[in-house]
Amino acid sequence: MHHPCFRLLSCALLAACGLAMPHAARAETPPASPWRWDDIRPGREPQLRLFAGEHPAGFLRRPGDLTPDNWFHDGHLRGYALLNLGDVVRSVDLRRGKGPVYMFGNARVPKLLDDVTAVFDEKEFPRAGKPLPLRELLSWCNCQGILVVRHGKVVFEEYPGMDPAQRHHWMSVSKTTLNLLLGKLVSEGKLDLRKQVADYVPELKGKGYGSFTLQEVADMDADVNMDERNYHDPKSAFWDFGRSLGWFGDDGQWPGGNKQYLATLSRLEKPAGEDGEKVRYTSSNSQVLAWVVEKVAREPFTEYFEHAVWRHLGAVADASVTVDRHGFPFVGGGYSSTLRDLARYGTIWANRGVAPDGTRVFAESWLKENTSGKGPKLRDYRYRNQSYSKGGAIAHQGHSGQMLWVNPASGVIVATFGSTTTPSGGTSWSRQVYLLAAETIDRHLRDRKIAEQP
Repeated sequence: MHHPCFRLLSCALLAACGLAMPHAARAETPPASPWRWDDIRPGREPQLRLFAGEHPAGFLRRPGDLTPDNWFHDGHLRGYALLNLGDVVRSVDLRRGKGPVYMFGNARVPKLLDDVTAVFDEKEFPRAGKPLPLRELLSWCNCQGILVVRHGKVVFEEYPGMDPAQRHHWMSVSKTTLNLLLGKLVSEGKLDLRKQVADYVPELKGKGYGSFTLQEVADMDADVNMDERNYHDPKSAFWDFGRSLGWFGDDGQWPGGNKQYLATLSRLEKPAGEDGEKVRYTSSNSQVLAWVVEKVAREPFTEYFEHAVWRHLGAVADASVTVDRHGFPFVGGGYSSTLRDLARYGTIWANRGVAPDGTRVFAESWLKENTSGKGPKLRDYRYRNQSYSKGGAIAHQGHSGQMLWVNPASGVIVATFGSTTTPSGGTSWSRQVYLLAAETIDRHLRDRKIAEQP
């Protein structure tokens, strides 16, 4: 088939010669694309099932209306940014090193999402209470990519909204980097989570964060005056947080970057009866822990994570992370990688602390602590050490549909990338869809003994 530009040129030449194209041939000209990143504009109606059916191949150029102050808050512009974050926010690469790529085995079940069904009972979900194939269930969340691995073998892999080689933004799945490095430092006897933040970061002594224990901060049980729920008000503390990280337009208030901002936050006391029982979720907690890790490791967080973790994965590509003007990374939500490399990263938990190249990152006792049932409640999960668990599974999710879910007992890893186009990056039920899908897949693989042996 000829390129559309060739066809237009041919028509022009024929017209110049007094000839005309046959009517039937004119009818073959494809209609204008209804969806191209270079055509989208802010404020479009959210498309909950953008990747559920056919869509044109036109995800090419940066949207003309994209700015530092709208890429995160407009769902359709965010669709571009999730796959091109380095084109939008200041970022640095985390090098994979020179070792061989870790090769997954093969145990593919091509119709897994079609044959496995689940009933989702959230009342606001459009098809609540009906048995649905997992494919349809995930389509309601604009799942762009899903990879299922068991015992090092790929069971299922599909990319309805991205190319397999693309790096995609992890959003808050990034917080699991802290779980790994806290575990490493605790396992090495270099860090005590019972101590206060100020014991490790003197700059926060007498400040809001200084008197919290590291365990409180790690469990999202530390409350400060940074309300992460208020994404859309440019005057909110969240926007100041984002500006200090370089995520939003620079208003000149934070020349010292994110660490300067963290030192301005005030401690809030939890209401009676909520101590230890309700998650006080804020990404500023994660940033404080990253600062602690830097102090203990005595090197920048990005460099420490690169040589302590990323170079041991057998990753196929470099990862990246957004950084403030001084190179301090947004550990709470700034990482990007390919989906396969996210699954390789997940094997550290699946292997109880051992990276794909055989390097032990943390002691097995750390994994047991993460899945101990301790920590504040997050619906039917518990938040512990910058991750959450339910039974033996350990997981984290991120804005717009990102998820890493690992069950070390069964060897199952479910990794997803998504692009939920609502302004808030989700609905009242979208995160639960992904968790239900992972739990259902895990149970199905165990019951059918698929990829049973390592």
